[in-house]
Amino acid sequence: PPRFSLDDIGGLENLKEWLRKRQTLFTREAVEAGLPVPKGLLMMGMSGCGKSLSVKTIPALWNLPLFRLDMNLVFGTANPEATFHRALKTTEGLAPAILWIDEIEMAITGGREAGGGDPALGRIFSTFLTWMQEKEALVFVAATANRIHLLPAEFIRKGRFDQVFFLDLPNETERKAIFTVHLKKRKVDPSRFDVVFLAKATKGFNGAEIESVVQAAAIEAFNEGRTVTEDDVSRTITATVPLSRTMDEQIKAIKSWAHNRALSASRESAS
Repeated sequence: PPRFSLDDIGGLENLKEWLRKRQTLFTREAVEAGLPVPKGLLMMGMSGCGKSLSVKTIPALWNLPLFRLDMNLVFGTANPEATFHRALKTTEGLAPAILWIDEIEMAITGGREAGGGDPALGRIFSTFLTWMQEKEALVFVAATANRIHLLPAEFIRKGRFDQVFFLDLPNETERKAIFTVHLKKRKVDPSRFDVVFLAKATKGFNGAEIESVVQAAAIEAFNEGRTVTEDDVSRTITATVPLSRTMDEQIKAIKSWAHNRALSASRESAS
């Protein structure tokens, strides 16, 4: 069920603008008018940067049901190919709809670096590519990927997906927006906080880590019977080691790989 809106996303303005512009295209009226119906969207990047949240905002924006296909469950069945094919046909029967495939690299390699040598993986991959190219049902595929280096070139080329977005670590402007979103969720007035300072202090943090910082500070304040303060948030930031600091080399490699392969979901701003 739709529980999120674009207002729940801090930053990612290029992605949000893309979704808004296609809000009226995914309709029977648009088809009858001869307009191109969006096929799908691939979002790739670091974990915790808002890929799944972005998918969850589309149903409310486009007024369509969302179905999630779990590739781990597909590969856990006796016949993964038949299960995958049945899932695609079931979704077509429920169209118009959005099909969310989380960690889509699982559908291609089973999550293994070298593909694992399982012929079923190749057949599932081939089935999915053909279906994406030729499907006539109004099914919009919202795919997310973490291990983007596992995605082959033919998968991310134009024609499979309408757009491929790369979700990077949030820049300073986006970190301010993310703090504002999560402070409001905790029933706290963001104007009481210096979000500019907080954004600068969390350079290298992803969105999930900023959310965790606000949650931890709110819990500490609640246990002491008072309202959360900026000092609570600052102390939590100091005690947090972001993933980008421990995985610096991997993150640089991901950015380098995505540079010429995807459109940035964020607008250019200070880091």
